[in-house]
Amino acid sequence: MHSGKWVLAALASFSLLTGAIFQSAKKTPPPAQTENPLKMFKEAKPEDYIGDQACLECHATEVDNFHRSSHATFSSDPTLPLDRKGCEGCHGPGKTHKDEEGGHDIAFTNMKPADTNAVCLRCHQDVMTTTQWHHEAHARGGVSCISCHQIHASETPASAAQKDDHGLLKKQIFPAAKMTGKLLKSDEATLCGSCHRSEVAEFRQNSHHPVPEGRLVCSDCHQVHPTTSAGPKNPSAIKAKCVSCHADKAGPFVYEHDPVAGWMGTGCMECHKPHGSHNPQLLNSFSRGLCAQCHTEKLANHFPGRSCWNAGCHVALHGSNSDSHFLAR
Repeated sequence: MHSGKWVLAALASFSLLTGAIFQSAKKTPPPAQTENPLKMFKEAKPEDYIGDQACLECHATEVDNFHRSSHATFSSDPTLPLDRKGCEGCHGPGKTHKDEEGGHDIAFTNMKPADTNAVCLRCHQDVMTTTQWHHEAHARGGVSCISCHQIHASETPASAAQKDDHGLLKKQIFPAAKMTGKLLKSDEATLCGSCHRSEVAEFRQNSHHPVPEGRLVCSDCHQVHPTTSAGPKNPSAIKAKCVSCHADKAGPFVYEHDPVAGWMGTGCMECHKPHGSHNPQLLNSFSRGLCAQCHTEKLANHFPGRSCWNAGCHVALHGSNSDSHFLAR
């Protein structure tokens, strides 16, 4: 009798499992990713382009929003070729898509990041070349243009930022942060912070650059992606960025502190954390500990009592025009 109960229980479990598998199999599979979207443009014939009016029949809201976006200003130029105009300039020729009631178009939400970027760079070669983009860390990390930018500007910045590429909800990180242009989905701190979370944590420390207060944005210091006008990267770019605000630290000085002069270490970041620190003045460490990173011989026989610069001794840490030991400015 007991064995019969076990058989019935096993059969019931098998039926439930089979039903679950059958139900999951009935679910509609996700739409396939568009393969090689550039090939679609190359193989299209002039009659394959049917114009924005045909798109209105099913996508009236999207077409209307697109015509009010900054993209429309450029894509409505009558002198442009057919593959650069209107909706079809980004989504590909619409004839097959309309005749078959779906499919055969470039749907950015179903595409690999590399394919999305290839479509965008068809028109944005004046911003950066494909080679420039492929050398960037963002490109190697699988970031696509639509990770940060809206195509249509079809949503308000607040609603556009609600979900990231993985469908996760996003909230504005710093309420005082201001929106910028460039068809961004949200303010820069929210967009950058969705990936660079350790930097967001640093901005929450007592001493920080004024990004949370909305007085700076990430792109004031960082080149988010290359531009054709920027030229090659400058090895001294870190100091150049810092002294664009902190001009009094720029020098040149008669006697320069080695990190400031760029002769050793990481320049300004040898002593400072660029985003935020629990030490005042964005310092990596405080008191004698900071100087002892390099001047280890001073730990055993030099006791200023306070930090090296607050004790009234080395008051010109960035550089001096009168004293080789930075005892006077």
